[in-house]
Amino acid sequence: MHSSNSNFRNHGVHKVKRLLPLVSIEIFVWLVLLAVTFIISKGVFAISFGTATLIERVSTQVIRVSVSAGLVLMWLLLWKWAADYYLSRTVIRPWVNA
Repeated sequence: MHSSNSNFRNHGVHKVKRLLPLVSIEIFVWLVLLAVTFIISKGVFAISFGTATLIERVSTQVIRVSVSAGLVLMWLLLWKWAADYYLSRTVIRPWVNA
């Protein structure tokens, strides 16, 4: 009974070790998402070219949307980079297919 219990523990530890990279990717992506949201709320909304004319108001909104979209695209690219890095290390193994 002792050996089967030990085998079960070792198999469980192996499963947890396989999940740790995925959990770290999730934590990384959520932290970056929170940072980007904070930057958008504090930095992007502070952009202002004035409100005296229609052109100033429209240009302010266009710049705000453009900067926000750029930050969101950066977040998506970081997500893709992290997922590709994980997949290239775990799923795609060139020495297995050779």
